[in-house]
Amino acid sequence: MNKEKIIRSIVWISSSSLLILLCSIGLFIGFNNNRYGDPAILIIAFLLLPFVFYCAYKGIKLIIEVIFDEP
Repeated sequence: MNKEKIIRSIVWISSSSLLILLCSIGLFIGFNNNRYGDPAILIIAFLLLPFVFYCAYKGIKLIIEVIFDEP
C-alpha cells in the first residue's frame, strides 16, 4: 500500500468534511440573513458547494486507487 496516497486521501476527505461544515453553517446563516435583504453569505455558501464535491471525489478516488492498485 502506498502510504503517501493514503495520507493525501485523508487530507482530501478531511478538507471535504471541513467544507461541508462551513457550507452548512453558511447556508443556515445565509438563509436567515436573506430574509433581511442580505444574500452575500448565502451566495458564498452556494459557491462553496462544488468544492465540497470536488474534495470528496478526489479523496474517494485516491482511496479506491490504493485499494485496487496492482503491485
